[in-house]
Amino acid sequence: MKKIVHIITGLGSGGAENMLYKLLKNTDKDKYYHEVITLIDEGVMGEKIKAEGIRIHSLNLTVNNFFGSLIMARNICKDFDIVNTWLYHADIFGFIIAKVLLRKRLIWNIRHSNLDKEANKSRTLKIIKVNSILSRFVNAISYNSIRAFENHKNIGYVNKKSINISNGFDLDRFKFEPKDRIRIRKELSLLEEDNVLLTVGRWNIQKDYYTLVKALNELKAERVNFKMIMVGNGLNYSNKDLLTLIDQFDLSKYVILLGQRTDIPAVLSAADVYVSSSLGESFSNAIAEAMACQVPCVVTDVGDSKLIVDDSGFVVKPKDYLNLAKKILELINGSDYRNIGLKARARVVQKYDIKEITKIYEKTIFDG
Repeated sequence: MKKIVHIITGLGSGGAENMLYKLLKNTDKDKYYHEVITLIDEGVMGEKIKAEGIRIHSLNLTVNNFFGSLIMARNICKDFDIVNTWLYHADIFGFIIAKVLLRKRLIWNIRHSNLDKEANKSRTLKIIKVNSILSRFVNAISYNSIRAFENHKNIGYVNKKSINISNGFDLDRFKFEPKDRIRIRKELSLLEEDNVLLTVGRWNIQKDYYTLVKALNELKAERVNFKMIMVGNGLNYSNKDLLTLIDQFDLSKYVILLGQRTDIPAVLSAADVYVSSSLGESFSNAIAEAMACQVPCVVTDVGDSKLIVDDSGFVVKPKDYLNLAKKILELINGSDYRNIGLKARARVVQKYDIKEITKIYEKTIFDG
């Protein structure tokens, strides 16, 4: 049995954390044994991962315990065949362990594509630069989007074994459920005639909610009957910056802030249109999950979003709030709305089933 230890920055609700969980859940446990090291803590995904029988080691890493954490992680990793790291901080931490302290096979997972200065913290960009130098000594690098591979290659990431493996999705969980549509719309006091828009993400500059709100303002000016549901970490009524942005355009009666939810498939079933206004994505989980639930999407052309949606939705340029509003309106008023949703679901079934993606990962990464 091959033994793989995964090192990840944290176990919050982000895309990398979710993909790690789905990979662990669907892996062939007769062939592969997994454990997880988190640099911070177990976060919201910890219980899910442990429920799959996977052991988690939390380092609670700080400046003061850095060297002690390295030794602890080294002692864990020494009995494993592969060190598989997720996110930039974990990549450099894992490099020290796997390549400096031990002679282990090291795999990096890159899940970020926008490397512009205005869209990233300066410290993150410095770590990315260091990692680009180290990349030639890594055994393999897995990218979750073509755009991520291209952008990292352009800044100096060098690796003979670079692999693009898309994210995968649990299609038994992410599917349209009529009863959930009724329940959620009732919970949120939504009428059947309301055009319900939805975005799922976190409060982050990469998501460009300013462009989203400006598009909503255009819909308001056109007297469109709509409600915008915003779901994710920081998308709640405690976020003063977000509330100020909404109030700036007098949109408070049009926007519903739900914060983090654990019933995303149900909320998606209640929506009519999914909207992604991002400045940067690699492979957007949220877009593909919406498509799996038969929700037509309007997205910005960042990362692999255009490739994911293909002809089952609409794609506009980043920051183009006028076209974003126009395409939302086109979907709302379109007679082919339901067929577009069915086409979106069919595309995810064909291209991004987590069971098939896991098999690709095992064959090319674990056995490669």
